[in-house]
Formats: sequence, structure tokens, C-alpha cells
Amino acid sequence: MFQPASLKGDSPTPIDENIRKKFLPLYLLIIILSFIPVSIMEYYIILYLWRTPFYLIFILLFPLNLVIMIYLLQFSATLVSFLFLKIVNLIHTPKEGIFERKLKDKDYYFWNLRNIIKKWSLFVIASNPFPWLKNRFTLRFFGVKIGKHTLCDNTWISSEFVKIGKNVILGMNSTILTFGIEQDKFILKRILIEDEVLIGAKCVLLPGTIVKKKAKLGAHSYSEYNSILEEEGLYRGHPAKILD
Repeated sequence: MFQPASLKGDSPTPIDENIRKKFLPLYLLIIILSFIPVSIMEYYIILYLWRTPFYLIFILLFPLNLVIMIYLLQFSATLVSFLFLKIVNLIHTPKEGIFERKLKDKDYYFWNLRNIIKKWSLFVIASNPFPWLKNRFTLRFFGVKIGKHTLCDNTWISSEFVKIGKNVILGMNSTILTFGIEQDKFILKRILIEDEVLIGAKCVLLPGTIVKKKAKLGAHSYSEYNSILEEEGLYRGHPAKILD
């Protein structure tokens, strides 16, 4: 599995360069709409506090104002992306499968479009002082299932077709990858991680992987397409094999 130069992969929402410019106006619209609530809030704060005798109150409340502004921006960005995503999914329902890596293929085309819609929201979440909210809030908002008491703050998780159970530990810099490129084929398949699984640091799970309850994957290992890691099994390697 490789990623071609035409597909930027620095986030859970890589985008084919052939479609990026076409939907730039949509991307900018999402950014503008997400700033509207923040702009309204700041307008009224300045209107009522930036005057005599409230200058000192304005200055003292500035740190709190900044924190609220950050949270409001990330929430509004997520909400705007979510609404656009709902509209696009009504036009073309996301589905798993193996498709042509060409924009004339509707499934590949709409996968890129969904990523464009989600990219700003995920960028805002990852770039603010509370980046752990990306996995704990925004990805869940987009349909990724993450169970209670799961540790995944430092893991790269695809933004769709992922279900993670309860009490799971995902190691630092590991990757949950529901899409893949094979020559001219585009692969999009669900990844399921059941309860109490332990994934070591810098592991990679490829599309279609199922990790059953209490299985363990050693550090620096990766699964193959459609792999099944059996319950309570200990796996390691390239690709991962069960250890006796």
C-alpha cells in the first residue's frame, strides 16, 4: 500500500490535488461561516466593555474571552462541517469497497469531497491548546465510534468507518487507516477494534482490519488488509503474526 504524490496525507482528511482547487470556494465558505458566531460574540463584548469605565474589566476578562472564543470557533466549525456533510451524504451515501482512483468514480469523488468538508474543523481542533478534543469530540461528531475510557489522544484516526470499543489503549503515533491506494485502485473499508484491545506505539492498521476483544499488537507492527486479530491473541511483525 502506498500513497501517491497527488494525495496529501498530513491529516485524517487527505485530498486529491485534482479536486482541491475546484472546491476551494466551498472550503472558504465553511471557514467564513464558522467565524460568524465568534464575530458576533466579539462585537458585543467590544461594544459593551471597550469604553469608560469598563476598560479594566475588558482586560481582566481577556484570557477567559480567549478560551471561550477558541471553544466557540471549534464548535461552530464542527457544526458547519457536520451540516454540509449531512447534505453531501444525502446526495451520495458513503460506502465501503474497492473503487477506481479517478474522479469520475463517484465513491472516490465524494470521499474527497467529504474530506474537504471536514478538513477545516479537524485543523482547528488539532491546532488549538486542547488538541485531544479532535479524537474525543470532533471525530465522534463525524460518526467515528469511540468507546468509554479509551486512550487515543496521540493516534492518527481516519475520520470515517472506524469503530473502537471500550477500555482500548492506542499507542503514540499509531495509525488507524480506513483508506488505501493500490496502483489505480482506491480501497475504503471499515476498521473495528473491540473492547480492551492494546495497540502499541507506531502501529498501523490497514483497511478492513478487525481486532477482537483483548487482543494485543506489539509496537512498530502493522496489519494487512482485512486482517483479523483473534481474541486475546498477541501479535507482532510486518505484517503482524500471532506469537506462540
